[in-house]
Amino acid sequence: MIRINWLLRNPKTEGVTSIYCTVRWRGNTAIIHPSESIHTSMWVNKNGVNKPKSVADNMPLVGRLNKFEGLIRDSYDDLLKSAQGAITGEALKKAVYEKVWPTALTPEIKETYMPVLITDFFQTMIDDSKNKKRLGQDGKVITKPTIITYNSAKQHFINFQKKQRKQYHLKDINQKLIDSFAEYLSIDLNMAFNGSGKYMKTFRTMMNYACQKKILPTTIAADVKVKVTKETPDNIYLTEKDIEDLMQLNNFDTPLYETVRDLFVIGCMTGLRFSDYSNLTPQRINNGFIQLTQQKTQARVTIPIHPLVNAILEKYPAGLPKCPPNQVFNRYLKDIGKMLPQLNEPFEKVLTRAGKPDIQVYPKYELLQSHTARRSFCTNEYLNGTPTITIMAISGHKSEKAFMAYIKADTLQHAILMMKSWQERKKKKDSDSEGEGVAA
Repeated sequence: MIRINWLLRNPKTEGVTSIYCTVRWRGNTAIIHPSESIHTSMWVNKNGVNKPKSVADNMPLVGRLNKFEGLIRDSYDDLLKSAQGAITGEALKKAVYEKVWPTALTPEIKETYMPVLITDFFQTMIDDSKNKKRLGQDGKVITKPTIITYNSAKQHFINFQKKQRKQYHLKDINQKLIDSFAEYLSIDLNMAFNGSGKYMKTFRTMMNYACQKKILPTTIAADVKVKVTKETPDNIYLTEKDIEDLMQLNNFDTPLYETVRDLFVIGCMTGLRFSDYSNLTPQRINNGFIQLTQQKTQARVTIPIHPLVNAILEKYPAGLPKCPPNQVFNRYLKDIGKMLPQLNEPFEKVLTRAGKPDIQVYPKYELLQSHTARRSFCTNEYLNGTPTITIMAISGHKSEKAFMAYIKADTLQHAILMMKSWQERKKKKDSDSEGEGVAA
């Protein structure tokens, strides 16, 4: 005789959670999932009683659970008739699932018998993204920078497992595991909000893809919450005067310094990302405009060529010189920035680490990096009064919220903008008053 008890996966969590049952007989146990879920507020869990509440909304679910329970008993009886020895839990589980899915075991059930390691599925997602079997939500191919992030997230999870001295399978995903991984990123690795948030977002993407491939039950994904932390930190940008001063520098130790300086300034005056301004070919330059498809977003942009950019292009009639890798580029860029007195001034940067503000002071040149160019373009154009929609059309930002994150105008500059606005309004008012006086 078998005993069947229904239970919730996360009975103490407020929200929807999956239902499963334990089946016991003669010292054996099988845990079987009917692919059903319920809100915890609709479940009785008191004095040893576990079942759906006796309310009208639960009646269809109760009927399905009763039918599933009958199927379990029938499967046990069939095994009892044909079994040569003791019935194992795995045998009963397989018999039940084969009755539910008579044509073949689903990928989800195969996962029950052949658990998939999270790191292995991370690699599956990476491979499928590379060979274009997996596309983004917009139907476009996954870009190289995104795949690099996937690889980094996988490596962080590998290192997390080493610390835990355990390997995790997809079926092991629960809130405790997710919270532990997030804590590892923010506490053990001392990552800032945006760093840990980026990798937790990637973990969530991996889970969603596993659900899409039907090897992770959607009930598990619904039961857990992946918190993606994000903040807009203070970052430097270069003013137009800073950029002009950069162009005045000469007598570099090696030609590579001049190459880095020139390409960086092109980025400052076009708003292009490093992946685009480091690969700017003559074919993308035509009749005073730069036209290209951005590598990161696949968005098509048309950018007018600034006189400063034109002067740089004329220096290289055969095409711009080859750009060094990003890491080398940033190292040379800091050396160049150090040559400007104004970039030796201190700059206070505040990031959130382990939930607390982390205040660090650096000379400005230490914070120079290839992406500072794009930030400088957006900020300078904004301060010069260029309409936001126009800047976004050039930079390729899809939303004003994303664009405004690039605006690094400090409080003094906003105050100056406000003062100019007041002066213009006063000038107009005085002009109107003089006009009324002449008319009188």
